[in-house]
Amino acid sequence: MSWLSRLPFLRGPALKLAPKVPTDEVVPVHLFDSTTGLKGCILVWMFRFDEVLDPDKLHTSLARVFQRDGWHKLGGRYRRREEDGELEIHIPRPFTSERPPVHFTKESSNMRLDEHPLASKLPRAAGKVETFLGPRAFNSLAMGLGSPSSFEDLIQGDKPQFSLHVNTFADGTIVGLSHSHMTADLLGLTAVINAWCHELAGRTDQVPVFGGVQEDGMKGLYDPPTEVKHVLAGKELTGWRVLYWLAWAFYESKRTALESRILCIPKDKMDKLTAKARSEIRAKDGDHSFISQGDVLAALACRLNAQGQPPGSRRNIMTMMALDPRSRAPSAFRDGVAYAGNSPTAVFLECPANKAMEMSLGDLALLSRKSITVQATEEQMKAYSVLSAESVRKSNMNVMFGDKDMSFQLMSNWLKASLFDKIDFSPAIVKEAPTEGDSGRKRGHPIYYHSADPGSVDGPYMVHLLVVMGADRDGNVWMSCVLPHKTWDDFVEYLDALVE
Repeated sequence: MSWLSRLPFLRGPALKLAPKVPTDEVVPVHLFDSTTGLKGCILVWMFRFDEVLDPDKLHTSLARVFQRDGWHKLGGRYRRREEDGELEIHIPRPFTSERPPVHFTKESSNMRLDEHPLASKLPRAAGKVETFLGPRAFNSLAMGLGSPSSFEDLIQGDKPQFSLHVNTFADGTIVGLSHSHMTADLLGLTAVINAWCHELAGRTDQVPVFGGVQEDGMKGLYDPPTEVKHVLAGKELTGWRVLYWLAWAFYESKRTALESRILCIPKDKMDKLTAKARSEIRAKDGDHSFISQGDVLAALACRLNAQGQPPGSRRNIMTMMALDPRSRAPSAFRDGVAYAGNSPTAVFLECPANKAMEMSLGDLALLSRKSITVQATEEQMKAYSVLSAESVRKSNMNVMFGDKDMSFQLMSNWLKASLFDKIDFSPAIVKEAPTEGDSGRKRGHPIYYHSADPGSVDGPYMVHLLVVMGADRDGNVWMSCVLPHKTWDDFVEYLDALVE
């Protein structure tokens, strides 16, 4: 509950700011990158490879990306202006070994991954619905000595925005990449990874131009403001209602503790789940309606939340689904330009709990699809961005829709990001993976990944969270979720019960 820290009587001692360097280039932190929620969030990405990779090749190629014009912003340091406390980025000119563009650490072990006390617990698909330790449990494998783990670390130290930690074993590699959420959202990170892979492979001419250094890369979404009204305008959660909802959500999270786990849904189960939902729609509407795997999972998330409410409850289940505008709002972005930063857009799926229990899974999935169809148009994304820009300027948080009594959950679908396919570190291979048991493995591509933050694996957590991390080479769908224990049991039981 980072908003509490903004109350004057709960503020801690003033942070000791890192000294300014006169030769640094200073660039702004843009509107949607410095919200209260993002400031306190460090993202810790962990990628597992079956090959042994060269840590130094990975490091030097990423460092070269951040030394390029425009991209050098990502090698800068967060600072507060002394006069008003606003955030800005100070970029070393030039980067040096003392002030590098990337904080880099590495470890090497002669043991196999399955011999390591923690790495041996990393999730692996086994052809069944299965849950594993939450992603925070593995942070020590992905973060090296000196990697910033908090906003205070970034502001007080002279640390780059990105930290790279490469952990090599006898039969594989774990690559950890951590950064402040202020720096990039998922698609922003995907742009970084894309440039990194090109640089590593020597395709330097394919590294795109970087946008959003001095001018906000998201500005085209809210300036000039569209005159179109958002379809949910008037349902904003504001003022005392936000505080009421926060207090109630906090109480519920204490009454029924939330658990973080990784979930593997085997391909056959995901196919059956999707087929079930589509058949329920087809029985009513013929073949005229489309729903995606993401819609089906959103529907199931809504149903599971509704099951956790008292029987007959009309409490509104509100699912806020992350939405990337970079490919959906062409007039707001330049072609061929990479944008990091954070997009302000989202889609809201709302359904009363009693209706969610009465509707078929297919009808709920269709409700998700209709929400996306209506709210993900360019004009609706711009309308939401205008509302969010106004909200951020007033309260330092993006706009939320809903009522004070709602059950709110966050969902993010990374299936289209295709990180299993897009990450190609094959030029850094120094030892190939064994070929036995290979089922279409791609050299130098991760066999597993997740994202976490540096908090305790036991929480506390405040709201339901569902992240669809992607589908691996065998079609297994991986999710990272924060849910009540009973909901986890219901989730696994439902998937296990799926039959032809």
